[in-house]
Amino acid sequence: MKKISIIGLGYVGLPLAIEFSKFFNVIGYDLDSNRIHDLNKGIDKTKECSSSLLKKSIKNNLVITNNKNLLNNSNYFIITVPTPIFKNKKPNLNYIKDATNLVSKKLNKGGFVIYESTVYPGLIEEICIPLIERKTKFKLNNDFFCGYSPERINPGDKEHNLTSIVKIVSASNKYGLNKI
Repeated sequence: MKKISIIGLGYVGLPLAIEFSKFFNVIGYDLDSNRIHDLNKGIDKTKECSSSLLKKSIKNNLVITNNKNLLNNSNYFIITVPTPIFKNKKPNLNYIKDATNLVSKKLNKGGFVIYESTVYPGLIEEICIPLIERKTKFKLNNDFFCGYSPERINPGDKEHNLTSIVKIVSASNKYGLNKI
């Protein structure tokens, strides 16, 4: 059975985790222990999901945690961390690099890493994939596969939400695209 880990439980990650948990076992991972505590009590301060839906998801297939060990044995990792910009207008890549490093420690052969964070063109190929290959000694499209799905959620928009918008996905090869 597929096990999906969502890294980052903000405006994008939490709705993804809830939706995927309707069909798969999902680990929702976030560093913020206060956020984890609130979510496990059914409180979403971003107001992206209702308390009843959150509680139902947790009761079924969603585990919300900051325990890195629960990411073990995941087949798919979806990185949904923020990518803020510095005052000089350059992107702060610390969150995406940290998430990529974490996933690299948990990635198994045949696994998938999917980025759903706002990034500039080429970032995944130039920074993230080489980081995974260095850390794991895996080779892209041989030992692991990579995908990208542009962030399409408009925070607070209840009409155009995850389930009502068109999702765009791409992948490192045709096999990966079919799986993703």
